Amino acid sequence: MEDVKKLIGDRIRQLRNEKGLSQEQLGYKSDLHYTHIGAIERAGKNWSIDTLVKVAAGLNVTVNDLLILPLKPEDIKSMKKAVIAGINESSPTALKIFSDMVKGVKSMEANLTIQKKTKKK
Repeated sequence: MEDVKKLIGDRIRQLRNEKGLSQEQLGYKSDLHYTHIGAIERAGKNWSIDTLVKVAAGLNVTVNDLLILPLKPEDIKSMKKAVIAGINESSPTALKIFSDMVKGVKSMEANLTIQKKTKKK
């Protein structure tokens, strides 16, 4: 397994870049020195939960958002294969339930996208 500090550091960098913040700006918003932000992103420094709370506040996200790590392409492929196998083995009733769930997830995802765009304005 990859180093958790590196994965979370990469996630913080990703969120910081998405918000158009420099390390210095994030440091100011987080009440941390910008070199500390850089060290966290490079996994060169241990951090505490208190530090993650400050970084999350500076990014205007939850700590949970910092812990949502990207999936690897091979994991995504494996999940798709498992879903397809499950669909192929399902009864018509189960397929209907699955179809409704997919529609619901897509609708929620669309609503989240709209909310994010509205917040940026």
